[in-house]
Amino acid sequence: MNMIKLHSVSVPQTAPHPPLFALQSNYDYTGKYAHRARAVERAALSVLFFGDRIALLPRSRNGVRIAEALTPLLGLMPDASAPGARRLPLDPAAPLPTRLQPLLDLPARFDADPHFGLYGFFCYELIHAKLGLGSGVLGVFHLPERLIVDGVAVDYLLDPADAGGEAWPLALGPLLDADDFAAGRGQPYPRMYDIASQRIADGALRSVNPSFAIQRPCARDAYQIHRDLLQRNPAPYNLYFDGGDFQLAGSSPAMFLRLRDGRLSTSPICGTVARGRDEAEDRLQVEKLLASDKDKFELEECVRADILAKEACCEDIRVDVAREVERFANVFHTSASISARLKPGKTLADAICDHLWPATVIGTPVDAAARLLAEHETRYWYAGACGYVCAGETELGTVIRSALLAHGMASTRVGSTLSARSSPELERGELEAKASLILGVL
Repeated sequence: MNMIKLHSVSVPQTAPHPPLFALQSNYDYTGKYAHRARAVERAALSVLFFGDRIALLPRSRNGVRIAEALTPLLGLMPDASAPGARRLPLDPAAPLPTRLQPLLDLPARFDADPHFGLYGFFCYELIHAKLGLGSGVLGVFHLPERLIVDGVAVDYLLDPADAGGEAWPLALGPLLDADDFAAGRGQPYPRMYDIASQRIADGALRSVNPSFAIQRPCARDAYQIHRDLLQRNPAPYNLYFDGGDFQLAGSSPAMFLRLRDGRLSTSPICGTVARGRDEAEDRLQVEKLLASDKDKFELEECVRADILAKEACCEDIRVDVAREVERFANVFHTSASISARLKPGKTLADAICDHLWPATVIGTPVDAAARLLAEHETRYWYAGACGYVCAGETELGTVIRSALLAHGMASTRVGSTLSARSSPELERGELEAKASLILGVL
């Protein structure tokens, strides 16, 4: 494979200002997470992934040159979505892994340090593309020009004599068919509870996780909300993404998947109880969580679904931790840890598609629950996956406990797992506990 040489130029830290992307873990309550931080201060290109194309949008002079260098390698064509934009057509009838692979291969097209890659998020509707349902935008990413990793800043330049050049603002919202991108759509809670309960009673589903939108006016700066969440809630996936005319900020407790040192890791997280007012009440709440048959059943369902997903693309599947308690600012959760090795001939694209999405945000059986949800709601950013895809490492968290801010409005979504063991009162309490973190900072 021909590769494009990008020169890594160390640069001094400048005065802090909002980046285009930030992902920070300030959480090490369990052994699977450590404190880490990455931020894209400037982007060379923004990259939009659709079911039928990949659009590359230059964000600087350096980005224009990188797009020009990619054009003959990938067979890019002009794209009218933005000045200088290029696109790679995809066959919409091809299996999703085939269409996803060229996107995931982008970092490997460059001879650059291992931190260079795609930084952003996949949309929930990626599973619609897998299931042959209608879908719009499937992923929104930046390729960095200036990246800060654990406090060390590096510029990625095609020409080392060019000090990066000017950066260009770009509003991504109009490119996303985004009239309802912020809030999506969905049924009122009582209606969805009845629909899900009937499907479960009929035996079509064992569980389902509908989500519900909450919108309110918000004049707060989205990056400051991100900073406030860092102070309030230690979490493994503190996210900030700037799309120009919208921003996404969140503090997610949930891993989607990690690929590191040849092993694929996941961590189903299911079972929720609110924090107490002091340590004594916390202990009682943890005891209540661990004694709950409903929460135990839900986590076991999610572990079974996760193992089933891995059997298609992985070998040497291990349940490293069957059940442990995780502690956050507003809730306790239970989680498991599962790891495996990709089978020969299988790729990251296969792994992502086989794991769409965790049962914790859909239900079980996963495909049947996803088809039910597709009839009644759209999610876009919510319950997708945020993080980075680099040539040597992938880290993606699930986009929950997050809010999208645009045009003076904040939209958040919250969901809970419905099963035969559910009751409306228990589910409402769980929804309120989950929503309290984001609502508290808006």
